[in-house]
Amino acid sequence: MGAHDIVDGNARLTLGLIWTIILRFQIQDITIIDQEDQTTRAAKDALLLWCQMKTAGYNNVNVRNFTTSWRDGLAFNAIIHKHRADLVQYDKLSKSNAIYNLNHAFNLAEKEFGLTKLLDAEDVFVETPDEKSIITYVVTYYHYFSKLKQETVQGKRIAKVLSIEMEIDKMIQEYESFTSDLLAWIQQVIEALSDRNFANSLRGVQEQLGQFNSYRNVEKPPKFIEKGNLEVLLFTLQSKMRANNKVPY
Repeated sequence: MGAHDIVDGNARLTLGLIWTIILRFQIQDITIIDQEDQTTRAAKDALLLWCQMKTAGYNNVNVRNFTTSWRDGLAFNAIIHKHRADLVQYDKLSKSNAIYNLNHAFNLAEKEFGLTKLLDAEDVFVETPDEKSIITYVVTYYHYFSKLKQETVQGKRIAKVLSIEMEIDKMIQEYESFTSDLLAWIQQVIEALSDRNFANSLRGVQEQLGQFNSYRNVEKPPKFIEKGNLEVLLFTLQSKMRANNKVPY
């Protein structure tokens, strides 16, 4: 085919060129693994398998080809419902109302997903719809929802990373806050125990001894437990940071 064929308006060759471009850049790179036999499907076969997987279990939908399987419009609606159940009341659709089903799916796809309505309902509701036209339109669904899935996965990964960052920051704040409180208490106790001014009376000595016993039996044990908890918190914090390729605190 040459440029003159296009200039001369050779419809058959021009359409053939367009189909080749669509096949090369929209369909050829599609690959899906068949879960039944673990074989890899490519291009048209992969797209058909994707459609079968997405419409499995839907009443009155049995995608076996890119012609008659689509003429009642239910397969299009099933794919949309599979990904956005909030947009389609699938149970209320009737196989006998093909024109409505087709228009419903085409209009939804255009309005909600920005997919150009390449087909008219009347083009599909015929005895044998054009295979290339159906494939060209269905592949837009595949690319849109595949990209949506990738973005969803990436979003979850980002959310997970942010969640880990927030958890680490929270643990650092808790560790620093608890450590600061414990160090302040230790400093206070050191200053108190460093006081060598003892009472000159028996009663005074007994009171000071009672204060020391209170420190040893009441104040100190909980602080000793806090110290142990801080060591556990620090170990947990450092382990989490190492697990996420961060320099330990």
